[in-house]
Amino acid sequence: MFNSLAVIAIFCMYMGLLFALALWAERESLAGRSKVNNPFIYSLSLAVYCTTWTYYGSVGVAATSGMLFLTVYLGPTLGIIFWWTLLRKMVRLKASQHITSIADFLSVRYEKSEVLAALATLVALMGNMPYIALQLKAIYSTFAIITSDEGTASTWVGNNVGPLIVFLMVVFTIIFGVRRLDPTERHEGMVMAVAMESLIKLVLFLAAGIFAVYFLFDGFGDLFGRLAHALPPGEALPAGQENSVVKWTTYTLLSMNAILFLPRQFHIAVVENKSEKHIRQAMWLLPLYMLLINIFVYPIAMAGLMMGQSVKQADLFVLSLPLKNGDPWLALLVFIGGFSAATSMVLIISMTMATMITNDLLLPLVGRVRRLSFLERNLLECRWVSVFLYILLGFWFERRVGESLMLVNIGMIAFACMLQFAPALLGGLFWPGGNKAGAILGLSA
Repeated sequence: MFNSLAVIAIFCMYMGLLFALALWAERESLAGRSKVNNPFIYSLSLAVYCTTWTYYGSVGVAATSGMLFLTVYLGPTLGIIFWWTLLRKMVRLKASQHITSIADFLSVRYEKSEVLAALATLVALMGNMPYIALQLKAIYSTFAIITSDEGTASTWVGNNVGPLIVFLMVVFTIIFGVRRLDPTERHEGMVMAVAMESLIKLVLFLAAGIFAVYFLFDGFGDLFGRLAHALPPGEALPAGQENSVVKWTTYTLLSMNAILFLPRQFHIAVVENKSEKHIRQAMWLLPLYMLLINIFVYPIAMAGLMMGQSVKQADLFVLSLPLKNGDPWLALLVFIGGFSAATSMVLIISMTMATMITNDLLLPLVGRVRRLSFLERNLLECRWVSVFLYILLGFWFERRVGESLMLVNIGMIAFACMLQFAPALLGGLFWPGGNKAGAILGLSA
């Protein structure tokens, strides 16, 4: 167990190192030596899709529903097959129309409709609120596991970890993505930081899996052999008997949509794309990343159950296995990996939503109410406030419902809401008969 103040200090040092990396990438870009203009950084940044849902929640699903967790990666892999046509078309349209967000994309396609852009922003705002809550819930839960409160200051940190994490997330988002206004909304430094976080969370999750399989047991054969002997005669390994074809299909379709139409995925895949040639490499690099990060999910879940841990705490097996079996430093590193998974998602979505809120809600309002014209002169500060309020909204949601839902359930709420974008976006790209009225009615329904 670690002191709460020490863990917060490690947070800040870790983010400081990432910020230094981001500044270096930005300076290299200004000098004409872009470090993010390559397919590997692009593909790693797309792995922001793998949040704490992947890092912690997948293990929880594996412990309770067997292989159902694979649908969240099978769906994107199937969707990626069409990227050379679909994503390339979106990137080309972004370049020609100077698109900066998913709401902007819809607006441009449908007669530059401000109403449609505002509606899309509201859908994204509500739909991603649970996903912010998911990240915060994961951080609070894991922070409580690895820390102990000794001393007045440490006790205060432990008792106020929620507001403190919200404050740190707001600060990190502002310094990484909303330090200044950029008409292109491209942030090379932030993309580099997110790519590095994707690499870190992959390496540390694999470390947790190797510990569970090869240190607590003697490999996959030993783990599953003991598990088979522990089951009653004739009973198969846990596989989620309540799973149905409908459930598998639903999760797969929701995930296929989410890999591109979640606002954060759209921002990375479309807005931050430096070259459409990178899409071809991403079509195999991103599925490879998802394969690697899922190799140990089911083994970790089964190892946790075999070690006598409660299935109700399965979301936390990744962290609790090394912590309860004599390797607290590995647990701390695994925690950093989970923190990386959470912060990269919160940074991207908060920055993206701040852009959409100011561009598609605030500025149209200013255009109609001249008394608010002073806000237009303080647009950067308005984005800072938007970041704060949006993360605070996620915190409120987590406080209200976070204790009653597993991570997977919170994530699927967001996936279901983002499905609303698919008809208008796909129709706008491939159906000449699609029109503004239909897009507005579709999103409104």
